[in-house]
Amino acid sequence: MFFLFVSPESEFIEKIVGDVLKKLHAMSSSHTMTGLFGIDVRVSKVESLLNMESPDVLIVGIWGMGGIGKTKIAEVVCSKVRSRFERIFVENFRQQSDLRRSFLSWLLGQETLNTMGFLSFQDSFVRDRLRRIKVFIVLDDVDDLMRFEEWRDLLDGRNSSFGPGSKVLITSRDKQVFSNVVDETYKVQGLTDEQAIQLFSSKALKNSIPASDHRHLIEQIGRRVQGNPLALKVFGSFLYGKSIEEWRSALNKLVQPPQIERVLRISYDGLDSEQKSIFLDIAHFFNRMKPDEATGILNCLYGRSVIFDISTLIDKCLITRTHKISNNELEMHDLLREMAFNIVRAESDFPGERSRLCHRSDVIQVLKENKVKATAINCRSCICSKVDVFE
Repeated sequence: MFFLFVSPESEFIEKIVGDVLKKLHAMSSSHTMTGLFGIDVRVSKVESLLNMESPDVLIVGIWGMGGIGKTKIAEVVCSKVRSRFERIFVENFRQQSDLRRSFLSWLLGQETLNTMGFLSFQDSFVRDRLRRIKVFIVLDDVDDLMRFEEWRDLLDGRNSSFGPGSKVLITSRDKQVFSNVVDETYKVQGLTDEQAIQLFSSKALKNSIPASDHRHLIEQIGRRVQGNPLALKVFGSFLYGKSIEEWRSALNKLVQPPQIERVLRISYDGLDSEQKSIFLDIAHFFNRMKPDEATGILNCLYGRSVIFDISTLIDKCLITRTHKISNNELEMHDLLREMAFNIVRAESDFPGERSRLCHRSDVIQVLKENKVKATAINCRSCICSKVDVFE
């Protein structure tokens, strides 16, 4: 005797709809990646770290300097995988003043939240609701460790807080945010030379194939900004429609547009006063210096150990510690150095009244006038600390 079990028609329809939705999302996500040069590799890497097929609740951090593409990577990942989850929550941490309430309103509905009054992540009602659904959460641009504390309990107890297979993406320019929270951290690197050329050309030449003269200049600009996508887009748009002579002139005076500096200053503004000062010192005097040598001088200058401060600057992507074959060096992105120079220039219109000098013309001017009030002068890599020369 044989028995034939036939599933209800609604189940078949649901499976067909689910399959169609997955294919449509795959098609739409491929379109979202058009023009985002080099992002496919980065997205695939983040997807592999999230391990989409695993029932485990996994948290991945995306780390990198301002403008490097962290948010865009998270957006594309979210677009590609959204059909796998019951609910999607995406919010900018820095811009949302009350992220807890925004999240609970998304989870429970505004009407329920208004009825029940104040709720926290520790309430059993919240936990019970959340652990019953498979969610994908993106916390973008997390910049405040104190505000992030209320999320830690929820994330620490991930397997009892969220439904099986739930995933969380956190983006930040501060590595300390990820400490004891994430399962994996993905550091976003700049674009390759070829990717930088493609992205820049899409803005400056509207996807036209660059001539040899243009290509040579684009390569120089790409190296100057070290593959930073935001900088490439802004500079490319800035030079659109300009002549080759104007391109050469712009390269010789590659000033930093306000759009870029606003993004980069976020990390700097989050430092305390001494850390800001150390950042400016490194930009002016210690870039590409051996860490031990730079730290030794800074220890003397500040009268204490600055190891913690150096570590903080590294965690916030304001400096890097390179590991080269020959030696290690403290290194700062050219865009960040230019920002540091601009910060010091803004101290006064008169070079002799600024805290630091590094440009040869400024140094010569204040020495000729014999009115040097700067804390330190960097001239041809010679450092003269605590210079006070008056008439």
